[in-house]
Amino acid sequence: MLANQTAEDVNYNQTNVTPINEYVNAHCPNAIDFDHLSRYTLGNDELEQEILQIFCNQCHDYVSILKTSLEDPEDWKHATHALKGSSRGVGAWRVAAETQVAELMVGDALYTDRVSAIHAINFAVEEVISFVKAKYTA
Repeated sequence: MLANQTAEDVNYNQTNVTPINEYVNAHCPNAIDFDHLSRYTLGNDELEQEILQIFCNQCHDYVSILKTSLEDPEDWKHATHALKGSSRGVGAWRVAAETQVAELMVGDALYTDRVSAIHAINFAVEEVISFVKAKYTA
């Protein structure tokens, strides 16, 4: 709710990120949407760098959890949901899109799909990590 809005003015059922928007955002030219991230950092480059370094470390942790939770639906859902949320927070739309799809993959029949999802998520994560390294080591 914005400062000039009342509770009656806000549509609480409307979300900012729909599956369609997630798909469109996933096709942004960079691995990180800095326009999105700067809304939270107010353009502070040092804060953006720190947040992205934490995010990259977190990504490795969650990919490891996904690899060990192939047969544990609760751990799988928790890890994909957490990674989806943090990806959306920093504007890593491709990671968010891949984890959004993976979050729904529960059940024995989808074991091979989950293995494929891990590869897709890992590919998107590595893209982000490479992008962040290139941006901040140059």
